[in-house]
Amino acid sequence: MNKKRTFGALILTGILLAGFPLGAIARHNYIQEQDVQIEVKSAISPRVGVENFEIWSEINFLNLEELSGGDNFLRGQTVYVHMSKGPSNVAYPFAVTSDRPITNDTSVFAIRGKVTGRENDSLQVRYNFETFLPSKDVKSIFRNNPNTPSTAMLAINDQGIARLVSVKVNGEIYPYRRMEVPALNGLSQ
Repeated sequence: MNKKRTFGALILTGILLAGFPLGAIARHNYIQEQDVQIEVKSAISPRVGVENFEIWSEINFLNLEELSGGDNFLRGQTVYVHMSKGPSNVAYPFAVTSDRPITNDTSVFAIRGKVTGRENDSLQVRYNFETFLPSKDVKSIFRNNPNTPSTAMLAINDQGIARLVSVKVNGEIYPYRRMEVPALNGLSQ
């Protein structure tokens, strides 16, 4: 009788331990599906003596005269750039505020950034996606042709935090990080 309980507890523990990682993967995939997917025109350039590359996009330099919202922003301050999608999934800013907007409108969203500079009505903002370590094939493209026009594809979560999904250069898409779909040994094709 004692052996049956121990074996049953062992099986239950095994099921629970296997379920936690699978549950985490399912939760991660669900969260990613809820993210807003956008594209921004950008230029990618290598940094001297460093493996990381820099992405500079249209939304890094904002003209406050063209945008609604506030204009009393200081260096280091967190701001939310309100955006909406235009043609071809390209996003365009229309306002800047210091507070995260609360809205149920899925066509309007905000990306969170930090003010890194200000000159008159021009605001420089950095987000979470601008510095990245590209794969070897992407490195060679940008080392040979710095500041090649490109498009950064981003995912923005409900807190306004952006992450780089991929970059598009000359019509070719290069994923930032490949997410392998896990498969149990023997069940993959």
